[in-house]
Amino acid sequence: MTFEEHRDTNPEARFTDWLRDGAEPHWTRMTTHRFAHELGAGTLGDAVAARYLVQDYAFVNSFVALLGYAIAYAPSMPSKRQFAQFAAAVTADENDFFLRSFRELAVPEPVWKTPELGPVTRDFIDLLQSAGRSGSYAQALSVLCAAEWSYLTWAKACPPERPRQFWLSEWIELHAIPQFEAFVTWLREETDRVGASVDDETRRVMAANFRRMMELEEAFFDAAYE
Repeated sequence: MTFEEHRDTNPEARFTDWLRDGAEPHWTRMTTHRFAHELGAGTLGDAVAARYLVQDYAFVNSFVALLGYAIAYAPSMPSKRQFAQFAAAVTADENDFFLRSFRELAVPEPVWKTPELGPVTRDFIDLLQSAGRSGSYAQALSVLCAAEWSYLTWAKACPPERPRQFWLSEWIELHAIPQFEAFVTWLREETDRVGASVDDETRRVMAANFRRMMELEEAFFDAAYE
């Protein structure tokens, strides 16, 4: 279904709603995944958490590089500032979280510094690098919106009482705090704006990127148990 067809049947639907609906069933499977439920309940095993964090930390380098491309491709200074501020948070507060978690979970430094990448992590990195090298602001937005909006969704669904393990509670908080929600709100609005102005082929690529991201997000949670 094209965006126009989707809007004809859902007049109030946003472009990002169309992207999300086109990513089903992966969107729902990821945002309601066993991993997210156990994370929120504080029952996620330490080995599962460690495997996940090691792979996610490997992913972060390419993610920050994509934010750099988004800064370069963004058409205005206010948009560039949004991405720059978010990149600063990822490379400071979030990086500190990872390092403290690795120490507490007794993950050896060589394991998190030079990890053996899982197949899903490699596919994630390939997609991020492809979007970054595309020269397309629309492509960068479609990948970033999928990643950050889905994380906000599962984090906001977690119980208000946080787990005692800081590597679980802080990971939830990083994706549920007002600052992160404000960034995702802006990111959706920016993706809506760009999606409404591009041609059908660009929309098709954006939808394919968004769906592929959600396939990988679901598989990434699955892989933590393997």
